[in-house]
Amino acid sequence: MGEYDRTGNGQSSKTDWDLRSILCDIAKNWWVILLIACSVAMITYTVLTTVHKDRYTVKTTFAVMGRGVDANAASSLSATYEMAQKFEAILENTILKKKVMEELSLSSFPAKMNASIVPESNLMELSVTADSPEMAFRILKSVLNNYTSISDYIIPNVVLETLQQPQVSGVPSNQIPTKKYAATAFLAAALAMAALIGLFSFLRDTVKNEAEFTRKIDADLLGVVYHEKKKKNSSMLITNPARSFLYVESLKRIASRVRGRLNRKGGKVLLVTSVAENEGKSTLAANLALALAEEQNRVLLLDCDFRQPALHKIFEIPEKDGKDFGKVVLGKESASGVFEKHKDTNVYTGICRNRLEEPSLAIGGEIFHRILETCRTNMDYIILDTPPMGMTADAEELAEYADAAVLSVRQDGALTRDINDAIDALNQKEEKVIGCVFGNVYPGFGERIGNSYGYGYGYGTYSRAER
Repeated sequence: MGEYDRTGNGQSSKTDWDLRSILCDIAKNWWVILLIACSVAMITYTVLTTVHKDRYTVKTTFAVMGRGVDANAASSLSATYEMAQKFEAILENTILKKKVMEELSLSSFPAKMNASIVPESNLMELSVTADSPEMAFRILKSVLNNYTSISDYIIPNVVLETLQQPQVSGVPSNQIPTKKYAATAFLAAALAMAALIGLFSFLRDTVKNEAEFTRKIDADLLGVVYHEKKKKNSSMLITNPARSFLYVESLKRIASRVRGRLNRKGGKVLLVTSVAENEGKSTLAANLALALAEEQNRVLLLDCDFRQPALHKIFEIPEKDGKDFGKVVLGKESASGVFEKHKDTNVYTGICRNRLEEPSLAIGGEIFHRILETCRTNMDYIILDTPPMGMTADAEELAEYADAAVLSVRQDGALTRDINDAIDALNQKEEKVIGCVFGNVYPGFGERIGNSYGYGYGYGTYSRAER
């Protein structure tokens, strides 16, 4: 690890937060955001419709005139203001309310009454608000029939002439935009949930970019493999002409670095693993084998992920075509012809086509040990594709047979502590981890991939000697 500057000196400064990772987490959890937002909108709508009670208002307009004055002549504004104030007292008078209740056969007074003046005029408006438009109308009519019995004592010199007869209204006077509030609640909940997911993404201690890798991970960075868009039914092998130059050259560069470190250790057997599923370990193992074979090496690639074998899918080999390496190591099939040459390459594969019920018997068996020892003399390199370390202990058992190990680390995948724990587990007896491959990396916004030479792949933070 001395070849790397883990303090970050000499590297471009990057913040601990990665906008692309946050946005990806928000996009991946769109259904959670939608579910929460819809739930909040439904709750808001239900609460508003349940708690809120519609009220209906019926109004009538009076002209305020002095008694004995020509009905066509307007009364003074001061008399109108005085009338409005005194009429409020009339409306609150218990005698008037009792008369209305008696007339309508009510046990209580279920309405609110209000009197107000029309600005700059001698007009006064009387309104009655109740739970139903019919009740508001009946109470207002009753008030008009009975108010004179009180008003003649309080305002004897004023006459009220009705200008507008009350009418039943079917529209609530306190109507609220329930759908609008529900839509607002939906948007607010969606934004809040997106912000919460973004916060969790920021706080989750994963490796989000190359700078974080060199600072957080206790192993050397062998190289960066940028995200490669996969088309349906298109192989991710470097021999596929559809793969980009960036993708192919990145993996060849990594394979060259792996070969150099294996040779310095005097080793042949390389273990390729990861912490979790879908970290790209099997694809990495297959491409390392192909890249090493292109350097005129005889390479044996063994599918040792007996629980979830994947190499037959990567190489597009039918499950029932040929011998099963898992059955061979269990002694259920002969070893003759189990290793198949991949097309016109120097890669030989031992394919496990079906998962084994007891993979520990295969790993710890004498047959597996003899096969590896025999192949050490016949092959230049042997690559073991193992199960994820976070799922089983198989990789740790297989590490006993390996001379070196490479860990596949997916961008924003496994937690940092889990990656470092896996490295420590592999290095428990002797230092076997020669480095990690940082895969499926999306460049940051505005980040340039490549270098001044124009080859479209990044070398990562390596020493000048290794470049």
